[in-house]
Amino acid sequence: MAADDHYGESTEARARRRRSIITFSLVILMLFFAVWYALSYIRADETRETSPTTSSSTTSCDLTPEEVEVNVYNATDRPGLAAQVAKGLRGRGFEVKTVANDPKRAELTGLGELRHGTAGKAGADLVDEHVGSFARKVDERTRTNVDVVLGPTFDGLVDKESVPDC
Repeated sequence: MAADDHYGESTEARARRRRSIITFSLVILMLFFAVWYALSYIRADETRETSPTTSSSTTSCDLTPEEVEVNVYNATDRPGLAAQVAKGLRGRGFEVKTVANDPKRAELTGLGELRHGTAGKAGADLVDEHVGSFARKVDERTRTNVDVVLGPTFDGLVDKESVPDC
């Protein structure tokens, strides 16, 4: 449009036109930020689901099994699996507190998952040496306890001979 196309319009008509352009621009801008905000939540959710890390190969000799409090949860349809693993962990000296089905009802696909807070990382490292390479999930807990959540491909504890001695 040329500048003189609106020459005959009244001041009210020009103001109304200017307001509608500004309003339309603001609505488009708000839609852009709403979509951006929603996508940031979706991406954060995807990275949280795909970010469980496997354990490192470093040994954890600063704790003994007697100092680690463990909860054993079964996330499979195999009855008695959590009780069997809890018995094995008790036999290795761990303090097993809870044995039950997974309260979070997680759909696991691998060996299992170790859930712990940042304070329980050393205990989780030690437990991981006994159960195998489980996926890790760090949560908001402040206690040092470790949740061992058994997955569908779990077939038993690591041989005692394979666990490093400290």
